[in-house]
Amino acid sequence: MNSPIGLFDSGLGGLTILKELIKVAPYEDIVYVADTIHMPYGNRSVQEIVGYMKQILSFLEKMNVKAILVACNTSSALALNYIKNIISLPITGLIEPTAKKISQEKCIKRVGVLATRATTSSLAYTLAIKRYNPDIQVVEKSAPLLVPFIENRVKREVLIKALTIYLEPLINAEIDTLILGCSHYPLYLEEISSILLEKYKKEISIVDPAIYAVEELLTELKNIGITERGTGEVRFFTTGDAYEFSEKATVFINRPIKAKHINLREEGEIKIWRK
Repeated sequence: MNSPIGLFDSGLGGLTILKELIKVAPYEDIVYVADTIHMPYGNRSVQEIVGYMKQILSFLEKMNVKAILVACNTSSALALNYIKNIISLPITGLIEPTAKKISQEKCIKRVGVLATRATTSSLAYTLAIKRYNPDIQVVEKSAPLLVPFIENRVKREVLIKALTIYLEPLINAEIDTLILGCSHYPLYLEEISSILLEKYKKEISIVDPAIYAVEELLTELKNIGITERGTGEVRFFTTGDAYEFSEKATVFINRPIKAKHINLREEGEIKIWRK
């Protein structure tokens, strides 16, 4: 196995980024870490998330990854800037690439962000978008129940009701673009699109940050000359129940997987990558 790309999230959400990475770069080997024992991240503090990220990065260090894709908006919002200061590997989050891209679209005037409580409280998307284009208006709405609902596969009608309630303030704000500010949400893209069309009476642009994050990471790897043609192998690890995660992930990505359990408390501090 060549040096893989490391990708992590608190659970199933990162699978949406994984699918995009596999689609664009099927030759890349990948290590996927799901920190399900600490899920959801959206209700965690900055200190907690930084601590979890340090442990995950220490594990990825041992897996000899060449780059890291932070497949979690909450981690990208609250901890990425700190982590970038202590490791030397290429590391890409979800927020900055998305803000950069949509700010270049002249037709976008009013953006809605649906995300976890931690992400919206940080105003990470608002600040990033305003930095690139101060004329764009941004409305952020937290949806604290969606991640647990998705992870636990609640009844579809319950999820639809929750989505409708969370989307209503954004619809009332007359947004023209919606950013799915949590990697779990694209798993129900069809349902979100249907609600918006029904309530909004016209289609609005829905942005999946996975597309821009994958594009930015692969561009950086190409620019520094460390792209490799591997076998396309993907290895899955979880801090929680490996069987349960494997079962759920298989359903969402329509391919059988077998995850292994890891104990991140045993990983210690990051050493080799320190700047």
